[in-house]
Amino acid sequence: MRRVSIMLATFGTLVFVPSVTLVGNGQNFVLVEEVRLPVDPSPAGTSTTDVDLVDVDNDGDLDLFKANGTDSLAVRQNQLLINDGAGNFVDATAARLPATLANSLKVDFGDVDGDGDLDAIIARVGPEQLLLNDGDGFFSDGVAQLPAPPPIFDDISSDARFADVDGDGDRDILVSNEIPFPGGLGAQNRLWTNNGSGVFTDETALRLPSAIDQTAAMLPGDVDSDGDLDIVVLNRGQDKVLINDGSGIFTDDTAARFPVTSDTTRAGGLADLDGDGDLDLVVGNSQNEPAALYFNHDGVFEAGDLGMIPGLNETIAGLELVDLDQDGDLDVYLSNAGGFQFGHGFLGGPDRYFRNNGRGHFEERTGAHFQPPDDPTTDAAFGDIDDDGDLDLIVGNSGTNGGERAFINYPCALGRCDGR
Repeated sequence: MRRVSIMLATFGTLVFVPSVTLVGNGQNFVLVEEVRLPVDPSPAGTSTTDVDLVDVDNDGDLDLFKANGTDSLAVRQNQLLINDGAGNFVDATAARLPATLANSLKVDFGDVDGDGDLDAIIARVGPEQLLLNDGDGFFSDGVAQLPAPPPIFDDISSDARFADVDGDGDRDILVSNEIPFPGGLGAQNRLWTNNGSGVFTDETALRLPSAIDQTAAMLPGDVDSDGDLDIVVLNRGQDKVLINDGSGIFTDDTAARFPVTSDTTRAGGLADLDGDGDLDLVVGNSQNEPAALYFNHDGVFEAGDLGMIPGLNETIAGLELVDLDQDGDLDVYLSNAGGFQFGHGFLGGPDRYFRNNGRGHFEERTGAHFQPPDDPTTDAAFGDIDDDGDLDLIVGNSGTNGGERAFINYPCALGRCDGR
């Protein structure tokens, strides 16, 4: 048994869950579906666009936040489900979240105002939303602390996340804009700096290169190992590397640091995948394109091979970096929505799990550990929801396929598994 901090990645966002006791099942585990969530099928034309396991009420267990989106300008309520301590969730949305309807895409958590609890930033169609935590998991709307939004059709944000880009000790915000309409040219991504108390100023023009991209996410990380946070921009088309001068002003250094790309990136994560101490990159793509792996060598990315051969009509909508076998390195889990129909309609397909040998060589091990959900999966989140020392799984889905699903981690012996 060992006690460590688990590093997870949710749509490329690294989430640290401190001081978790791991029981060390290694490769000897299966993920078994159990009823842990309230029934919540989504209407047609909608999706649960993000699922996050995070302890919002500071009681030591992981709660579940669900961002809900639609395929139009129609709006929905996001949801907050509270863990009872045994891994069963109760919908506490009405009591704990503002009654704000929106078309949401992604959420990130961090302490923006220095009071020691986790606040949230939500990327939406139209103005982003800042949720301020009172310390007990009850949130109020902090929209007044955000910059004024641009017009709605320049503000279809695919992702928002916290990162201390200027090195002053507080959490700034990166907002990625996609503008996904057919033939759409994209929009300028944005950077908002924090005054230390959770009030943000739009300093995009000062700090980011001017660029019109269709961006799925901006991943902060120290690419060149100089002690500050750079940004990898995941785009439809050319992915980019923005280098930080140390004060939070970024220069586009893509030509010197990244291969030419033309894929349709939907998700990704930055982490040391080969054990050499720098940040490598893995990305998930839609349109039946294989996930791509890039190794970092002195701040320059070189293409590797994840070993993924796409199945029929795969759309990789989410990617998690997670040490699922508890061997000290990060594996890759790909959320697969399946073949695209229209709007938020997908045909569904099996998710994929690739095990890392510690040196950046990956082997698909999906079938060895669980029957993957065959839903149109839009996102996944790993965490120890039942407090038994291993990592469980929540998947979010698109459309009317029965809502979210929970998979509990059990050790196996001789082909038989506890809980089956």
